[in-house]
Amino acid sequence: MCGFAGVIDLNHLDVNDDLDKRMLASLESLHNRGPDQKGIYKDDYSYLVHARLSIIDTSDSGKQPITKYGKTIVYNGEIYNFKELKNELQKEGYEFFSNSDTEVLLAAWDKWGEQCLNYINGMFAFAIWDKQNKNLVLIRDPYGKKPLLYLIKNRNIFFASDLNSLEKIIDNNQINPLAVESLFKLRFIHDPLTIYENVYKLLPGHIITFSDKEVKNTRWYNLLNHSQEEVNHSFITNNIRNYFDEAVKRRLVSDVDVGVFLSGGLDSSLIVASIAEQGFKYPCFTMGFAGASNYYEERPQAARLAKYYGMKHEEFEIDETTVIKNIPEILEACDEPFADTSAIPFYMLSKQVSSNVKVVLSGDGGDEVFGGYRKHIGEKWSALPFLIPKFIREIIINLLIENKNTSLGEISRKIRRYLMNISREGSERQANWLEQINENTIKNLLGDNLENTKNLLEVYRAPFQDPINSMLAADLGFSLPGDMLVKTDRMSMANSLEIRSPFLDKNLVEYAFSLPGNLKIGSFKGKKLLKESFKKRLPRWSMSAPKKGFEIPIADWLKSDLKSLVEDSCSKKNLDRIGIKDPNIVDEWRISLNSGKRDTSWQLWTLISYKQWLEARGKF
Repeated sequence: MCGFAGVIDLNHLDVNDDLDKRMLASLESLHNRGPDQKGIYKDDYSYLVHARLSIIDTSDSGKQPITKYGKTIVYNGEIYNFKELKNELQKEGYEFFSNSDTEVLLAAWDKWGEQCLNYINGMFAFAIWDKQNKNLVLIRDPYGKKPLLYLIKNRNIFFASDLNSLEKIIDNNQINPLAVESLFKLRFIHDPLTIYENVYKLLPGHIITFSDKEVKNTRWYNLLNHSQEEVNHSFITNNIRNYFDEAVKRRLVSDVDVGVFLSGGLDSSLIVASIAEQGFKYPCFTMGFAGASNYYEERPQAARLAKYYGMKHEEFEIDETTVIKNIPEILEACDEPFADTSAIPFYMLSKQVSSNVKVVLSGDGGDEVFGGYRKHIGEKWSALPFLIPKFIREIIINLLIENKNTSLGEISRKIRRYLMNISREGSERQANWLEQINENTIKNLLGDNLENTKNLLEVYRAPFQDPINSMLAADLGFSLPGDMLVKTDRMSMANSLEIRSPFLDKNLVEYAFSLPGNLKIGSFKGKKLLKESFKKRLPRWSMSAPKKGFEIPIADWLKSDLKSLVEDSCSKKNLDRIGIKDPNIVDEWRISLNSGKRDTSWQLWTLISYKQWLEARGKF
């Protein structure tokens, strides 16, 4: 796992003191992504820098950039089947000086070109520069595990693994209003947008070709929509177990220590169970919150499961004081404004775990592939609320409270969200679930509504006629790379920790999407098919544990130790600077939170995150 940055000028690159200074600053910014080795490549048209976190072949042989076959590669990620590819290439006469997957990837590109992407299984973002033909390709993995950002200006292209490093080599200070809207609506800035105008994230499964002949951005990977005929149920569950175990096994290949993030939930529990099934033992790590309600507490369940499988288990605890102390570095690690509060405990957990291991397996993607969220269950019952007259639904919505600290408040919150998010159109229902602020409120808050979320989702939903798979495909293509994987990548890389996600194995994902959606979701429970596949492997008490998100009690904290952040961000002066058109909306958020009737902590944390980011960048 690594980080890189580069600039290409197809006319001629003037490598002067200013450019050297910028590129070295960019390289230094990548230090946490790659603290083990640094590398630089220059020629008449290019300047590439690379920072390496050594995982496979930790010797100097794996150092990047690597130049062979007239091409130079900088690469971030892991190719899990690189040994098999290496064997194939050796049969074709290729010779290797290292045991790294980077060298194999470059040889595969030399042999098969773009077709090699169909053969590799992994997470990756990489750039390959062909000096002789003045041709650059930028490529990102199918599901967006690893980031890659770029700016194209005439015959120049600038690119990097994150915005912090890209900022060092470009001059661009214009905030993108589309990005601000996305942030306040969704808590994240969706791909391909970044907070800056004209700077973009390469979409998952896409490739950019930049040369004298063309500048082309195309999709190289499509999630296939080939639903198979219904077959024997035991055949399906057996296949899921086999695909999953193989995915876990691939991700255990490492020349450094490996561990597991164990939340106590189904996804991470299945990873531990698979490791045990294959005869291995790896340390497990769990984070807890001091004084939090049972809604947030996962440590007892995780400890019980680790003990059941004979795994070493280590727990960590955070509190408000620790969070306050780390907020500046957490927000800086976010790269651009990002308001998913689960980034906070993920950062703290990564920070603790990185002193023990360099690689961790995580359950990311399980919900998006197998249908684990309440909205997926709600999709099966989408017609039911229309039996209740609209005016009665509105009365019920206004009466219901939101409070995660009590059982009654949590049930009330779920019912309220369900009634609020109904629609007769699938893409609109999904947009309603995703948005924390509806589009009418956005218009009043920011002065305009520039994009409709349902239209963005429809791009991913359209190839699938199956309503459940349509929703899952949009989660996988839109929400996951924009939110969950941003949190995972930025927070772990800020602490020099590599995260591997078996549920996002290409073979497993493609098989899961070949199955009818109604097999995956029960009437009242998510991940029905996944649970049926592993019911004999996990203990019953683990299988029946309630689903919990990796969340912090942010609502409580914003009313107590973090209250000063709320007051500061909500001041009239700061709201004007941020660009809030109607401060009454923000006042309503604050009042609702303090009264306990509505949980508006997400909206307020978005405001705080954006204000802090602007201030850190000197734009305040």
